[in-house]
Amino acid sequence: MDRTEDDMKLVGFFGIFKQSFKTVFSSKKIFAQITLAFILPLAIVFIVQMEISHHFFWKIDNNTLPYDSNDSHEATALDWLYYALFTIAYYALLTFFSVLSTAAVVFTIASIYTTREVVFRSVMKVIRKVWKRLLITFVFIYIAQFIYEVIGSIALAIPRVIFDYSSLGGVVVMLIILIFYVYGFLYLSVVCQLASVVAVLENIYGFNALKKGKDLTYGKKKVGMGIAFVLYGVLVCLIVVYLLLVEYGHEVYEFALVWRVVIGILCGILLLVLFLMFIVTQTVLYLVCKSYHQEAIDKLSLSTFLGAYTGETVVYPRPGAEIQLGSPQPPCEHV
Repeated sequence: MDRTEDDMKLVGFFGIFKQSFKTVFSSKKIFAQITLAFILPLAIVFIVQMEISHHFFWKIDNNTLPYDSNDSHEATALDWLYYALFTIAYYALLTFFSVLSTAAVVFTIASIYTTREVVFRSVMKVIRKVWKRLLITFVFIYIAQFIYEVIGSIALAIPRVIFDYSSLGGVVVMLIILIFYVYGFLYLSVVCQLASVVAVLENIYGFNALKKGKDLTYGKKKVGMGIAFVLYGVLVCLIVVYLLLVEYGHEVYEFALVWRVVIGILCGILLLVLFLMFIVTQTVLYLVCKSYHQEAIDKLSLSTFLGAYTGETVVYPRPGAEIQLGSPQPPCEHV
């Protein structure tokens, strides 16, 4: 990153994407290693979940759709038990690799920002030191998302009782609710993404990281939501293409197996790039938000803080004091 702290606060929607791609291409080796080690398993878990859910839990998936009223495919109690166990295993693996990926990418970008040399060995050291507080932050993120999903489900269920979704009025009401739902989802996503970066680069985690992420969105909320909209839009398009051309390609388009395999591999590669860009853009957005709020990140202080992760120096903040990047640093004892 060749931008100064003052320049970062002027970076907008396109600038964040440009800076993200520039950062990745400037350090292709380390990002390739991180992608193969952590993001590839994350993508595999994501794809396997879609396949297993589609082939083994289609009864539950069909009956959980708001418009489905077909009782001929009622799932049994045993189906729900298997589905619950599978969901727990899926989220456990998803969280595990998400924590590893986030810690690795955030540390790498912060090191590049401070012109520190970063190697894969130092990335592994960082993961061992930050995974616990990042995991706690992810738990609070899941809680916030669960509460939002419950509220969204209730908001969709109430009009369904009052209106018939097959009528024009019901469709209009549903569209209005969906617009508000998507808006809230994008905003919550930005807050959660910033919170995960805060958990790595500051001595804040859990609920306090979410609060800090919310504070950082002020003034850059539209930019963050725009980035999230584009990335999630690409993700949805990839899923649709995968389902239409790979999963149902032999039924709908009569694609040969070789073409389905090729398209599936291309979708997998794009998914890897997309997952990487999710974390890279959220880290660059964090740096932009910090600069926008005049919490100028002193590169020397950040470099010292990152060095504590890799064992170059041990930093002991005073009791009750936190290392807040961009804020006056408390006196520290170095060993």
